[in-house]
Amino acid sequence: MRDIKRIISVLLLVCIIVSAAGCNAQQNVDVRPLCESFFNDVKEGDPSKLMSYFDSSDTTLEELRAVIRPSGLNEDQYAYLDAIKKTTTFAVQDPVYDMESRKATVFVTFYQADYSAPEALSAKDLTSFESALASVPNKTGTLNVSVDFNGDTQKILDPKTLIDTVYAYTSEKNDVMPGGLKDFFVKGEFVLAPERIYTNAKELGIRVTFSDELFGYRFVPGIRYSVSRGDSVLFTSDILPVDGEVMRLDLKKEMTDDSSYNDSGFLLEGVYKFEVTDDRGNEVVTMNCRVQNKTYEKETLAFQNLKKDHYLSNLVFDFKDEDMKKNAVIYKSGWWDYDSTSVGKSAFGSNTKTLGFSLAVNKDMTDELFYDYYYSKDPDFKGISEAQPVYSSSCKPSVYDDQSCYDLDYASEKFEPGFYGIAVYSDASKTHIIMTAACIVVKESSSDIKGN
Repeated sequence: MRDIKRIISVLLLVCIIVSAAGCNAQQNVDVRPLCESFFNDVKEGDPSKLMSYFDSSDTTLEELRAVIRPSGLNEDQYAYLDAIKKTTTFAVQDPVYDMESRKATVFVTFYQADYSAPEALSAKDLTSFESALASVPNKTGTLNVSVDFNGDTQKILDPKTLIDTVYAYTSEKNDVMPGGLKDFFVKGEFVLAPERIYTNAKELGIRVTFSDELFGYRFVPGIRYSVSRGDSVLFTSDILPVDGEVMRLDLKKEMTDDSSYNDSGFLLEGVYKFEVTDDRGNEVVTMNCRVQNKTYEKETLAFQNLKKDHYLSNLVFDFKDEDMKKNAVIYKSGWWDYDSTSVGKSAFGSNTKTLGFSLAVNKDMTDELFYDYYYSKDPDFKGISEAQPVYSSSCKPSVYDDQSCYDLDYASEKFEPGFYGIAVYSDASKTHIIMTAACIVVKESSSDIKGN
């Protein structure tokens, strides 16, 4: 009996010793520092550092880089990824040890701003995106980390899966514009100068066209353009939003100083360069045009000699300048009946208060035109003095719905019956006539003719 008691005592003592040894072994193992170091390196995102957690056969440096910072992205895309990364934090829980398998399980909670929240998805630029991330609730996930502490070195098992989970946002569709703005550039053309030559120009302009695909993306950069002649920069714009497929970029008189113009008010001759970049200075397109100036001799003013009935059934106008004719919308041009006094295509009753010719033109036209009205009792206009028009003015085109028009108007309380001609000039010197038009004012009022 004594031997049995002695054996039991020995067994109990052995169990206590083994148990104590196991407890001491667990107390001597702490995998938290390894986990904390690993997740600090995960957030930092240095693939070279993270490779130290892998066996050489587990993954490659290139594979890690493809997950953490994919290649081929633009500045906005990288900034988008960095903004999300900055919001990522980790909380490492107490490990649970399995002394038999010599492994530990660590639950790690990670937090990340909800970049799929409506506020973040609707952000149009990086500043508003970062503000949205700061205001939306965090997404929370739990990582189940296994640590093998057999031997002298602790090892995190399957670190690639953990990294993939944290950096899942780098593979998600984020609608940030890929590549550069130049990749979406379709074409550029000079306004009113398809051959890239301007004659006697006061303004220059280009149209740049972008692919409509561009407008399905977020964070589209703005553009800036400059115009130069030789070494002289005449104008540099502010940053402009890309707000449509076609953008018009102009050089107008108010954008540069008087030294860019000659005594006749035209831009100096030379080669002009339009340079368009995105808001970070990356080239979108560079375009050149030539400006030339011609001196016109004083042209003789003449109107057609037509019978009265021609004015009743026809629109009477005549283009003298081929460039203007190309840019005019002829079927929308003609005499305009402001006060319902028209009695024919180019005829008005004596009760009219306004004569007006509407010259419909290409929407790209912005030049000022100058015009004179002349009066003649006879249809041949031979008695008129060019130096004494009955009315003179100038105008720029107005835009009405889908059409641009020069409103070449003359208002008066009384119009004598007879013939009225309008001469339209390209410049204030009134040397070059670009078109003429004529109408008739009859003795009767419009109500007499219409029978009202």
